[in-house]
Amino acid sequence: MNTPIVLNRTEWGSGDRWFLIVHGLGSNAAGWWRVGPALADAGFHVMAVDLRGHGESDSPGDYRVHAYAADLMALEHEWDVVLGHSLGGAAVVQAMTERADWTRRLILEDPMLILLDQEAAAEYVTADLGPDVTVEDVAAANPTWHVEDARIKHEAQAQAGREVLENSIAHNPGWNVVGAVAALEVPTLLLGADPDLGPLVPPALGSSLAGMNPNIEFHTVANGSHSMHRDEFDEFMDRVLEFVT
Repeated sequence: MNTPIVLNRTEWGSGDRWFLIVHGLGSNAAGWWRVGPALADAGFHVMAVDLRGHGESDSPGDYRVHAYAADLMALEHEWDVVLGHSLGGAAVVQAMTERADWTRRLILEDPMLILLDQEAAAEYVTADLGPDVTVEDVAAANPTWHVEDARIKHEAQAQAGREVLENSIAHNPGWNVVGAVAALEVPTLLLGADPDLGPLVPPALGSSLAGMNPNIEFHTVANGSHSMHRDEFDEFMDRVLEFVT
């Protein structure tokens, strides 16, 4: 049984259309510091949450994607748009499998649709974690990011800690929602990172999903990394705003 917790929230805007944005593993709501205000300027009431174990939200010890999704579905709003990045993308897809009308539109930013190698994934998500890692190290590893993104990511990694990061992988063996995405019944924007930058949704997969499901619009963001809202902000926002307006 998934027991939801109350998630810490950050909000922007006061429009009558509700937009939920959900961060990835090792991030937090503050990481949407540019995206949230841009969506508010477009007329949305925007809510970003700290997922369980992240930011200021509690760490209950259960890091199955089903539990992450249960927390999101416990939020009291009806959503016009939901955007999920990476692990957040996995959580919102899981929510859609349980409640097909949870949102009217869906945006998936290089989502974690399938987990093939748990050991490699755990090493990747903890690579920038440790007492000797500085904000400057994060910025140097991501030279196209705004310095504020590096600062927030560094803080978010420390807030989550090794246990949350590793268990979010370990608690989800065999994770695969490719079929669930192919069956989505709402308009969906699927964004993949540049093929040269290690996308979770490579062009072959994204194009295949769009070919199977007319509700899906797929785009690769040139020069965009897995965190394209950080390093290709303008292109990312153009795609998002075109889709929702």
